[in-house]
Amino acid sequence: MPHYACIIQEGQTAHQRQELLAEGLRRIGQESFGDDPTATEIAWIVMKKGFAWTAGEPSTSSIVVRSVPVGLPLDRREAFMRKVCDLWEKETGCSINEIVVTAWDGPLPL
Repeated sequence: MPHYACIIQEGQTAHQRQELLAEGLRRIGQESFGDDPTATEIAWIVMKKGFAWTAGEPSTSSIVVRSVPVGLPLDRREAFMRKVCDLWEKETGCSINEIVVTAWDGPLPL
């Protein structure tokens, strides 16, 4: 079963647009790996205001971690991660510097 873990900031756009982001992640999983969108699990971890900082300022960043098949070729891994970055930029208005995407080999250690 495909798993995503998304760490987002309370009150930021990603927090307010979780439903649209989840739809996009399910679509990307289907396109990239043939996932069944109804079987995709997405865990949202919301950092409370004041609990995450970047360069001395409250963080606006998001982190998306996805389980992928072990040994996934680099070109497919990069294409998947680019799609997630594009989704986040489109739906939240964030810059490329505010989204971190990880393609984790095998099941996520949740």
